[in-house]
Order: sequence, then structure tokens, then C-alpha cells
Amino acid sequence: MEEIAEKIGSLEQYRNALTEDDQQAFDRLMKFAKTRAAACARASKLTVLESMLLAMVIEQQKILEHTRGSC
Repeated sequence: MEEIAEKIGSLEQYRNALTEDDQQAFDRLMKFAKTRAAACARASKLTVLESMLLAMVIEQQKILEHTRGSC
């Protein structure tokens, strides 16, 4: 979890350059990564950012499938 928090912190200037709507979306994506910190920690061959991105994609896929009713 600490590595994820550090990575998110390193993206603060990027976040600040986004519009308010994009900042809110960014924050939701970071929350997805945080909630899957245990899985991210086990992905030893991936960078922290790669594991965070996978966590975000998994959550978005679940949302898409739920929206489409194909869960």
C-alpha cells in the first residue's frame, strides 16, 4: 500500500493540471488501485504503476459488465 500511496503522490502535479471533472475521475481510479493493494503487492514482476493500471481496468471491466447485465 505504501508504494501505491507514493506513486499517487508523485502524480499530484498531473492531477492538479486536470479539469475538476477529470480530477474526480482520477481520484476514483486511484481508489480502485488502493482497494486492490494486496493484489498489486503480489505482482512482483510488474511496476507499481502497471499493477495499479491493471487494478483500475479490472474495476472498470466489472462496471461495464454490471451495466450490460452480463455479470
